[in-house]
Amino acid sequence: MILFYKNIKLLLFVFTILLGFKSSSQDLNYVKKIVDTLTSESFNGRGYISKGDSLAANYIKNEFEKSGLTAFPAGWFQPFAINVNTFPEKISLSIGKTQLIPGKDYMIASSSPTLKGTFKTFLIDSTNAASVEGFKKILLNDFSSLFVIIDTKGIHDKDILNLLNILRSDNVLKSKGIVYLSDKKPIWGLAESSEVEGWVTVSMLRNAFVKNSKKISIDVKNSFLKNYITSNVIATIKGKIEPDSFIVFTAHYDHLGKMGPEVMFPGANDNASGTAMLLDMAKHYAMPENAPDYSIAFIATTGEELGLLGADYYSKNPFFPLKQIRFLINLDMVGTGDDGIKVVNATIYGKEFNLLDSINNQDHLLKVIAKRGEAAISDHYPFYKNGVKCFYIYTLGGISEYHNQKDIFATLPFTKYTD
Repeated sequence: MILFYKNIKLLLFVFTILLGFKSSSQDLNYVKKIVDTLTSESFNGRGYISKGDSLAANYIKNEFEKSGLTAFPAGWFQPFAINVNTFPEKISLSIGKTQLIPGKDYMIASSSPTLKGTFKTFLIDSTNAASVEGFKKILLNDFSSLFVIIDTKGIHDKDILNLLNILRSDNVLKSKGIVYLSDKKPIWGLAESSEVEGWVTVSMLRNAFVKNSKKISIDVKNSFLKNYITSNVIATIKGKIEPDSFIVFTAHYDHLGKMGPEVMFPGANDNASGTAMLLDMAKHYAMPENAPDYSIAFIATTGEELGLLGADYYSKNPFFPLKQIRFLINLDMVGTGDDGIKVVNATIYGKEFNLLDSINNQDHLLKVIAKRGEAAISDHYPFYKNGVKCFYIYTLGGISEYHNQKDIFATLPFTKYTD
């Protein structure tokens, strides 16, 4: 019975810790200042060109320190090595005589090598390949001196992407480069940047492609950073009653950085918003009047965009035993909320989700708290796979900008931040 009441007390603490966090307008002003700062040009997109990640890490550490948090014996930082492909120099691409705009008309895949020159093109579309099998048959030809233009209009995009991935992994794709046409705005990612492929891959808006053009001119220069040192940033507040039991909040501060000097990805919602909420909560609970019963650890992770690398590294090299974590909440893309929030792992931890939902129903804070099951899409996942109970929370509605230049501070609504 004593254990039962202790567990109920813990659950109530974990989920009323958010309820009790009644932000004033000053808190929101602090959050906006953080997001505005982290998304500014001086932080270089919080990527790995011009040490954007290190600038952000030092800024976060200073905010922790100013708020009165303490470091673990291992220090504020947890450094580790990564491999990442970058593009520090100007990128240019033209179809025929038409110069296209990087970031707007096209994106260069992060796994692309250095390439400069003018090349003939070969178009594959519904006129010569009416099915996925038709695409495969053509793509198995030798296009070593050409750029292949792939137009999937009328054929399921995902099927062609899966085909390309298979051909890449089997090392049977022979091409100078691939241009993938789509009606969707091109987005950029770093998940494939840990190695450099043998060809350039370009995502391009269909209406940016000059029809009947037979040539493409490109100038792109990569810089592969091997054993580049990046760092998680970690701080704590000691609990009054249960100092050896931890509630943990995580948020990744890294973003995509730059694709050449002209294209920066600010990453306001993804994830300056989560980083700002992390720092705001740290500042709140560091105040003596808000001192928690359980210890709280705040982990600002790096390398999330590269494949959850920072969270994975921490979960394998923790500053305190993972078994001491009573619950973990990961905050990633929390700058909206018009349509409520989504809770990943809600179907795994039903008792905890029901308590969270009941608090919302009681106080009418959010439109909906929607359930989602297990998903390896953010930094909660390495902890979850190592036995840590956790949720990943993200907001719904408001904006749709993602992994492009328009995920900016000015248009981030913070609609339900205070709730």
